[in-house]
Amino acid sequence: MARTRRSLLAGAAGLCAAAATRPLRAQEPGLFGPLGGDEFREPTAVLTVDLPQLQYPGKWNPRPGAMRELAVELRLRTRLEPVREPSIVTADSRRLFDTPFLYVAGEGNLPPLGAAAETALGRFLDLGGMIVFDAADGGADLGFEKDVTALLGRILPGAALTRVAADHVLYRSFYLVETPLGRTSTFDHVLGIHEEGRLKALLVRNDLGGALARGESGLFTWPCVPGGADQREWAFRFAVNILLYATCTDYKADRAHVETLLRNRRWR
Repeated sequence: MARTRRSLLAGAAGLCAAAATRPLRAQEPGLFGPLGGDEFREPTAVLTVDLPQLQYPGKWNPRPGAMRELAVELRLRTRLEPVREPSIVTADSRRLFDTPFLYVAGEGNLPPLGAAAETALGRFLDLGGMIVFDAADGGADLGFEKDVTALLGRILPGAALTRVAADHVLYRSFYLVETPLGRTSTFDHVLGIHEEGRLKALLVRNDLGGALARGESGLFTWPCVPGGADQREWAFRFAVNILLYATCTDYKADRAHVETLLRNRRWR
């Protein structure tokens, strides 16, 4: 794990440059607006991005295929080129440090990961990574939230999960999103740990993965309630925002349009 903060974030800078070659309209007609079209410029470069998910003892994959579907949508909506099959990593794997994004899903209690795993996750965060915790219960059971809170308290001593403000750039890193919807709409906000000018950890409690996942039939596995297809689209949009934020953390907060955000960002 002999990685430096610079090496972990260098790939993210390239991802931002690739994403920036495909601008979005600041104002889109209709409820969701067009997702693509001939007016978009061809990319000057294609960079591959992984969407790794953490495997741990217990219910680590309650929404199978969620990251695969997000990869498909990223390919359609941005100039990133996600891998066809996102990786499954463990906390003791060197591959943990290949990308600044890590997805951790769970249903019910999160079992103890062990001291070595917690040390590795803490190092991942210190080097510039971002962990997204996704509660599959959708607000029906606070066991996962409770255990994630305790875990983060151990790996980031002195830090605390707090409400991410509605005007945070997370809600406009690619799309303009008002509410972080998932399979459910129980919560109108997400929780995060904000340190060193960036979100290091994010806790999503509306079951984002449940809105993204499809079964082998090609149909979405779980219904989105109460908003149906419209709610699912907004869930995808928020998921895209999360991935873009994780790989392009250092946005200028006073800019709203995605092309300006991506072209004017500066890495420290």
